[in-house]
Amino acid sequence: MRSRSHSVATLACRPRFPLGSAAVVRRTARALISLGLAVLLCLPGCGFTPGESQGTPSHDTATAEATSHLTFRTDEKLQQHFKKHGWETGCDTAEEYLAAANSVIANPDSLHKLQAEDGDDLYFLESTGEFVVVSPAGYIRTYYLTDRDYFDRQ
Repeated sequence: MRSRSHSVATLACRPRFPLGSAAVVRRTARALISLGLAVLLCLPGCGFTPGESQGTPSHDTATAEATSHLTFRTDEKLQQHFKKHGWETGCDTAEEYLAAANSVIANPDSLHKLQAEDGDDLYFLESTGEFVVVSPAGYIRTYYLTDRDYFDRQ
């Protein structure tokens, strides 16, 4: 089983091109919102009190808190997809599976496009083969590994 770690650093929004098309503006806005949510979600969970010296929280804890802002429509859907694809994505728990899917969505290196037939947002991280589908309502539909050809055909 492949171990996968996702870094909070992947949430950083690094402009790769000037703003122009609506798709680019939408993707940039999503990345900025993800980064803001990551900061807001991490601060209360880190247990940090201003004025105290504290070490860095564990990597897995910070990642799960920082990236779990999109969810599946129901917990049952999350559990179904985790059982089906968790092993291939290297996730040991449904929470890790959810956090990993959110990391792909927030990663500025992920390719993104809108599926014409039903309006789903598709995200593909070519370096790892990770693929995430998000419904127009903002729910994660699925997360699994595939190849670039599959992403291009969607």
